[in-house]
This record gives sequence, structure tokens and C-alpha cells, in this order.
Amino acid sequence: MGLWLECEFESSMSNELLKYVRAVVNIVKLSNEGIKLLEEFRTAEAMESFAKGIHEDTLADEIRRNLLVRLQDLHPGFMRERISTLLRRLDLIAEQSKEVARNMTLFPYLELPGEIKNAVNELSAKAYESVSRLYDITSLLINREYDKVLDEAYKVEVAEEDADKILVRGRQLLVKYGSVIRNPAIILMVDKLIEALEGITDFAEDASDYLRTLALYCRSLK
Repeated sequence: MGLWLECEFESSMSNELLKYVRAVVNIVKLSNEGIKLLEEFRTAEAMESFAKGIHEDTLADEIRRNLLVRLQDLHPGFMRERISTLLRRLDLIAEQSKEVARNMTLFPYLELPGEIKNAVNELSAKAYESVSRLYDITSLLINREYDKVLDEAYKVEVAEEDADKILVRGRQLLVKYGSVIRNPAIILMVDKLIEALEGITDFAEDASDYLRTLALYCRSLK
């Protein structure tokens, strides 16, 4: 019975954890929406969306810090260690997405060749898809629906593999259009951007793998 209690989430802690995951998802969502707005030539709205994403990261940081403080009141052991580790992995997603938002405000995205913009859009969509699933996976873990956690974690893994392929294609396109994009700084910035977007899916997969590990452990105690 003692081991089983290791997998019980205290109610208010669960709510705060989900609040933090939702904030991280929202950072990625705002970047994704900003890129879509740029495609529609709604530049001012796009810049506002990126700025909101950066601000949302500040709010998420505050939630994370409060969670870490509250964790000090929990007994040492499984729950305290596991939540702390999960928060660190989610924080990497938030930081990477903030980097994307900053990059998007620095270079003339609309001047890029269509194929490159398509690759950016696809990577952004995969990043949002991956991170969105983390909220569902965390909720499922809290509610002890361990088999569903495994199913959803697999979908994040597939999305990350897709993002890998898009990243490779995006870099091939940078080579293809290298002579068209005359400013080499823009090529470097686009490469950094697509790498950051793919990095979000990498970090999302890391977080989902960790949640899957927790689900397997807790399921074994039933």
C-alpha cells in the first residue's frame, strides 16, 4: 500500500502541475499562431502573438517556481523527485519556444522562398501537436489511466520522427535556395529557427518518454 501511495497526486499539486503544462502549451501555441499570421500578411498581429508568447514564458516561470517551493513541503521520495524532473523537462520546451518567438521577430520571414516557409509551417505545426499532447498525457497520468498514457506518448514519438524528416528537408531547401537568399545571415537564422522548432518536438518527446516511464512504474504497482 505504501508503494502505491507514491503514485498518488495531491489534488492542489495536480491542478498546479496541469496549470504549468497548459502555460507551456500556450507558449508554443502563440508562436504557431504568429507564424500562421505572417503567412496571411498580418505582420502586426503576428508580432503581438510572438510578444505574448515571450510574456507567457515569464508567467510559466512563476508557476514553475511556486511548484518547486511547494515541493519542498512534500516528503522526500518518488513524487517530489519525479515532479521536479518533469518540470525541468517542460521548462526546456518553454525556453526553446521562447527562442523561436524571438527569432521570428528578427528576420524578413515573408521574403523567404515558399518551400522554405512551408517547411517552417510544418515544423511549427508538429511542435504544437507534440506539446499539446503533453497536457493530455499528464492529465491521464494523474487520473491513473496508464494504458492511455502509453498510447498518447507513442503519438508524440511519431510526431518527433516526422519533425526530424522535415528538418532534413528544410536544410536541403536552404542549400537549394542559397544563391537566392543573398544575405548569408538570413540563411543562418532560418537554420537556427528550424532547428529550434524541431528541438521543441525533441524536448516534448523527452517529456512524454518520462511520463510513459512513470505510467509503467505506477501500473506495475496496481
